[in-house]
Amino acid sequence: MKQNYRLLIKDLDDSSNVLEYKALLQKEWDNNVYYSIEHLQYFGKESDTLKYFLLEKSDSPIILMPFVFRSINIAGKNYPYYDVISPYGYSGPLFNDTIEAKDLAYFWESVDQWYKENNVITEFIRFSLNENFGEYSGDLIKSLSNVRGQLFQNFDDQWTAFLPKVRNNFRKATNYNLEFKIFHNEELTKEVVTIFNDIYVETMRRNKADSIYFFSDSYFENLIFSNINNFSIAVAYFDNIPISVELIINYKSTIFAFLGGTNAEYFSHRPNDFLRVKIIEWAIDQGKQYYVLGGGMKDGDGLYKSKKSLFPKDEDVVFCTGRKIVDQKVYDELCLLSNNDYAGIEKEELKNYFFPFYRLTK
Repeated sequence: MKQNYRLLIKDLDDSSNVLEYKALLQKEWDNNVYYSIEHLQYFGKESDTLKYFLLEKSDSPIILMPFVFRSINIAGKNYPYYDVISPYGYSGPLFNDTIEAKDLAYFWESVDQWYKENNVITEFIRFSLNENFGEYSGDLIKSLSNVRGQLFQNFDDQWTAFLPKVRNNFRKATNYNLEFKIFHNEELTKEVVTIFNDIYVETMRRNKADSIYFFSDSYFENLIFSNINNFSIAVAYFDNIPISVELIINYKSTIFAFLGGTNAEYFSHRPNDFLRVKIIEWAIDQGKQYYVLGGGMKDGDGLYKSKKSLFPKDEDVVFCTGRKIVDQKVYDELCLLSNNDYAGIEKEELKNYFFPFYRLTK
C-alpha cells in the first residue's frame, strides 16, 4: 500500500545529511564506493548540487540514489529549469535482493512526480551492471558491452582460458623480468597514489581523453583513504620503474578495474597483459568470483578486444543508460534556443545525438 512508502530528498551539501548518507551506504550497501560521498563530491560544481533520493518502506530504507541537480544556462542566460544526471561510473538506484517490482515502480513514479514539482526537464542515468534499471520510467538505451569475467577457483584453469596472445604477451613480459606488486590497506600511501596518478594522467593525455577522465591527487587520496578497505593499487615494475598501473575497487566477491594506465615507452614489454594476469592470479587467491574490466570507447574497438582476450568465453554485460524527458514542451523550447538545427532533426534520429540536446556543444 502506498501509505507504507516515503520518498525523501536530501542535499549533500549539508554535513548532517552527508553523515547520514555515509552511514546508510555502509550499513545497507556494504559501502559501494561508486556511490561514496568522496566520489560524488567531485561532480558538484557551482551551478550543480548533489542530492539523493531515499525511499523508505515501513520506515526501513530500501532504495538509495544519489544524483547531480543542475541548473540550465543557454548562451549565457539562466532559465528557471533544471536537469538531473547520475555521477560518472556505475550508478542508478541502489537496492537489495529483497526488493519487489512494485517498490521500484513506486520509486520511479515518486521521482517523476518530484521532477515535475521542481522544474526538472530531463534525467540522464548511467546504470550499474546488475540490471538496476527495473521498472524504469524513461527510455533505456543499451550503450556498451562490458567485460565481466568469472574467475576459476584455480589459476591453471584460468591460464588455459586466456586467448593465446595473452599467454604469449605474459611470457614476453616475464622475459623482461617485470615485477608485480599490489598495495592495499596500510600499504596504500600518498606515494603509491602519486605513482598511480602520474601514469594514469599521462595515459589520458596520450589518448586525448575528455576532461571528465582527469582527476587530481587530492581526489584520489580523499576517495581511497576514506574507503581504505575498498581499494587496491596494482603496479608492474621494470628495473624498479613503475610502468603500468590499475586502481581496483573491491566490492563483495567482485573486483572492478576502476582506472588504469601504462607508460607508452614500455609497450614492447607487454606490461598491461602482465599486470592483468597477475591481478587475476591475486584475485583467485583472495577468493574473488568476478573481475569487471568494463568496455571500450565503442563496442569492438582495440580497448574492448584487449579486455575480452582475458575472458573470451564469458558473456558480456551490457552497460545501459537511461534518458527521460519530463516536460517535452519545455525540452523542445530549450533545444531550439540552443540550436536552430533541432527543428529539422527527425525524432528517431535524435536518439543518436548527445542527450539532453540543449547541452550539445556546437
